[in-house]
Amino acid sequence: MSNKNILTRYAKNPILTPDDMPFPCYTVMNSGATMFNGKVVLMLRVEDRARKTGFAMAESEDGIHFTVSPQPINYPLSITEERIGEAHRFDMRITNFDGTYYIFHASWMGTYGCGLALCTTKDFINFEPLFHISEPSNRNGVLFPEKINGLYCRLDRPQNISDSGTLWVSYSPDLEFWGRSIPLNLPEAAWIRNKSGAGTVPIKTKHGWLEIYHATASTCSSENYYLGAMLLDLDDPSKVIAAPKEFILAAEKDYECVGQTPNVVFTGGAVEMPDGTLNIYYGGADTRLCLAQTTVAELVAFCLGA
Repeated sequence: MSNKNILTRYAKNPILTPDDMPFPCYTVMNSGATMFNGKVVLMLRVEDRARKTGFAMAESEDGIHFTVSPQPINYPLSITEERIGEAHRFDMRITNFDGTYYIFHASWMGTYGCGLALCTTKDFINFEPLFHISEPSNRNGVLFPEKINGLYCRLDRPQNISDSGTLWVSYSPDLEFWGRSIPLNLPEAAWIRNKSGAGTVPIKTKHGWLEIYHATASTCSSENYYLGAMLLDLDDPSKVIAAPKEFILAAEKDYECVGQTPNVVFTGGAVEMPDGTLNIYYGGADTRLCLAQTTVAELVAFCLGA
């Protein structure tokens, strides 16, 4: 099955740019996404012109037109970030777990490198930092929306010495202590050469956990990002049931190719709308926020080769 038209870019992309924001910023990108009180909620990564990163909230009735908070939110430091006295937080993923929203994000801490941090909220106004849940170097942490065999489960990407890496699965009894870590076997494909990482919160289907992920490969001029889809075993997500060798999205449009980091499509969240449309929110060129649409059924069929 060809991946053509598996995703449809929103015709009026990008949906948010720095010029659309109610406060000065240099970039708006790579948002976490979830449904909250019947609305789509995005947790936006924004950078000011000092390249300091903050988070801003946005909400929408239709998942396309968003109202952004007047200012970046006051997002607290974790205990580890307080101890080190430095934190550059980015790339949030939001998991609704029994009414509590768990926010996984990367935290760059100067010479220590990048680790995973965790925060919770019930209202997206008050945020409670929990623990730094990895030592450096790790990023792209995503929490599954239910326990698996009695344990919390996450996807992440430990970095290796060449600043690359691939997806792993880890488990925890309490969200603080993580182990039983094991890498996933991704397909051999020309667009999965340098590194790969989790994107959206896994979506449970009868065929397995549907995960939309990113991978990169070098060309003669840049490191290009791609999005792919795969199905993971419901009881053992370290087992890849199906992972097509074709990508589902590549940087092709000007808003994906030109910007702070050229040739990047990077997702941190997807929301299934009431009509069955799956909205996939992704950053274009690390500068602006974009939208691509499909359905869960179409992605599952693509993975299974139907």
